[in-house]
Amino acid sequence: MNPSTPPENWDRAYREAPEIFEAFSRAEDPEGRVVRSLLAHAPLSGRTVLELGYGTGRYTRELAPQSGCYLGVEPSPTLHSLARRACAGLTPTPFLLRARGQALPLRAASVDVMIAAWVVVNLRPAIREAVQREAARVLRPGPGHGLWLIENHWNSQFQRCRGRGGEDEARLRHLIEVDGFRMVETIATKLRFPDAAEAERVLGYLCGEALLARLRRRPTATLEHRVVLLHRPV
Repeated sequence: MNPSTPPENWDRAYREAPEIFEAFSRAEDPEGRVVRSLLAHAPLSGRTVLELGYGTGRYTRELAPQSGCYLGVEPSPTLHSLARRACAGLTPTPFLLRARGQALPLRAASVDVMIAAWVVVNLRPAIREAVQREAARVLRPGPGHGLWLIENHWNSQFQRCRGRGGEDEARLRHLIEVDGFRMVETIATKLRFPDAAEAERVLGYLCGEALLARLRRRPTATLEHRVVLLHRPV
């Protein structure tokens, strides 16, 4: 991380406060625009889908019923347990595994579509490269197949409040210019919490004092947010 970038607590939330992460997930994209966009570009019906880093199962719940066979990997034992409970009863049943993206427990050419939401751009370079090698190994070619990424756009109210626009723009441009991803769509959405106090509680924990101070000066339950959808074929 750039030394000038305000420190954040996402990893701590995964370990110690998964309820905070789940509250953030509930606030994210309340109108479901990201899922609709992904499904428009990459229909999942009849396809084998792998979700990298399913977290609390937010996207798993929405995408698994659209697929032919849905797999997921997540290294956090706490998030894995939450996701399994949240996804109980889905049809088809998603197969949720505790595993890491750089060592997938899958055979070669066994997956049609791989999805990673807010994962790849934040990985250390060596791990990011290993994840992409594994993706190339397990994916098989076909129309709409390949690795699909959902990531934060660098220019939004949320990103400006975090102080992360410049760093995230550089990371996304690396994915495009070096790693061969194509920016398919920029999706205008929002973070919408039940009230301003909940926004302070959740974002203050996750994003730290700099963002919390901004919210205290100008309380709000809603922040403008933009998301990018990127794709790299097999």
